[in-house]
Amino acid sequence: MAIQSLKIVHSESGSSGLEKTQVKVEFDLDSRAALLKAKFKVDGVPSFTNSKLPMGASAWGLWEWDVVEVFLRASPQPTYYEFQISPLGQYFELEIFKPRKKFNKDFSSGFTHSSKVLSETAWEAEFGIPLKKLGWTGAKEDLQGNAFAILGKPRSYWSLFLPAQEKPDFHLPRHFKPIFL
Repeated sequence: MAIQSLKIVHSESGSSGLEKTQVKVEFDLDSRAALLKAKFKVDGVPSFTNSKLPMGASAWGLWEWDVVEVFLRASPQPTYYEFQISPLGQYFELEIFKPRKKFNKDFSSGFTHSSKVLSETAWEAEFGIPLKKLGWTGAKEDLQGNAFAILGKPRSYWSLFLPAQEKPDFHLPRHFKPIFL
């Protein structure tokens, strides 16, 4: 699949200073293993991280610091899943039945994740999301979702599919699109 660029949908400081920032994602599907792979590359903005949280630890509220995210619906059902990774390898995943109303914070898909800091202003992250636990039907067209990034201080919000927003909100499943066109 082609590398796709995320676009800024909201910035606390306007777009000033973000002109050179790039956020890219590439999706790949291993149908045989029922595994969705996503690789992000962030470049051009100093990282805002929580070094007090152990590397590789899971944490509710991780989105308060820099993260890249995949929101994914793997079947025609309304339930969707959120996966996050920070530059320091911290992660979080969530099963969402109704945005902000009904969710499962104890959900564990067994997704694999890694991140690597490349410089003060660049990092990359990789996801391996097992689709069977998400109820995937095996049909490529049933994989719908979005890719996001929350970066820097002041905060900027990036999305693959969302329109510009006055107040950032990623939990808008109506804007999910097929991961593979």
